[in-house]
Amino acid sequence: MNNLHIKRITAVTEVFPDGQKCTGVELSYDCIFKEEMVTREDFEVQNRTVLSASVRPGKGEGGCTVYLALSPDDRDAATYLPPGPPSEGGMAHVIPARVRVAQIHNLTAEDGSRIPEAPCDENDAVRNFLVDEFIQGEFEGLAYNLFVPRNYDAAKKYPLVQFIHDASVCSDEVLCTLAQGVGALVWMTEEAQAKQECFVLAPQFAPPTIVEDNGWVDERLETEKRLLDKIVRDYSIDPSRLYTTGQSMGCMSSMVLNLRYPNLFAASFFVAGQWDERQFRGSGLQNKNFWFLNSQGDAKAFPGMNQILVVLEREGAKVAREVWRADEFQETYRKKLEKLAATGANMIYTPYEITTVADGWHSGGGEHHVTTWKHAYGIEAVREWMFSKKL
Repeated sequence: MNNLHIKRITAVTEVFPDGQKCTGVELSYDCIFKEEMVTREDFEVQNRTVLSASVRPGKGEGGCTVYLALSPDDRDAATYLPPGPPSEGGMAHVIPARVRVAQIHNLTAEDGSRIPEAPCDENDAVRNFLVDEFIQGEFEGLAYNLFVPRNYDAAKKYPLVQFIHDASVCSDEVLCTLAQGVGALVWMTEEAQAKQECFVLAPQFAPPTIVEDNGWVDERLETEKRLLDKIVRDYSIDPSRLYTTGQSMGCMSSMVLNLRYPNLFAASFFVAGQWDERQFRGSGLQNKNFWFLNSQGDAKAFPGMNQILVVLEREGAKVAREVWRADEFQETYRKKLEKLAATGANMIYTPYEITTVADGWHSGGGEHHVTTWKHAYGIEAVREWMFSKKL
């Protein structure tokens, strides 16, 4: 280290609905600063905007940690890189967070000692908020991520949520499904686990896709089903409280799993996907707990989900419908759900009002499709509804 008083520099990432970003730096000093002794103007992070500086206790090594909050809007903030245009090929990638930090002013420690300015040092550690708490594994060639509740007790029974990513995330890098968005993470935050402890299973599929709009299904979906069975056997998981969700390809995969195994999931959350509605005729799924969500501007998912629900209603399903905005407060969503649930419906359908999801129609509805899940997984009422269901 150029700065002889810094023992470690840790780049910190967190995942947003639009992907993982480096949003902070932890500087582990061998001395102690009072809060008023450091400001954001005392530091410079190459090509990044420093929003604030704060002092935190050292982590069992003496000294203290200076935390620099970085703007998630910086061009160099992203650590999840989506694939390029289809014509260019390639896969999604997660790159290690990199920061170069300089202390540009002299500082004074609590004991009065002088900490001189120093040129740039690069981080030698990375902490990925939430993502690091997943266990990575492989089963029959299928990579996966598994979150085990922080206070796991084998004497208790836990629910499990399965999240399946969309086609753009197909990659040979296991962390892509966690870094692309919050579909797998919203269930395992400290706040979410305080309300409902649960396991989270997020498989990572390599190319090609595992389902196609024409009804083709890759055999790896059955591998994923066997993986789910294994996780349920290996841990203390309640088989009557398994839940599945996914976006686009993951939505269609969840639909197929329900069609093939109608007594597997207690509830399903289908986000921005569709399937051949004829396969739902005589499927026995009319009494299942399904929540469908898309954008009215999604050229495939919107009509596709409508057609599926028409079939399920004819089979006897009770459906409650309401057009929602994608930008409501959590309490508003909760009240809307209470009204829908009061109808006794076992299926909820809440397409997003088109103007609240994306602007225009310049991609034939593409922006509406991919933007749907950037909003959908932030609805707390969906999680509460799912966990209330049991086989």
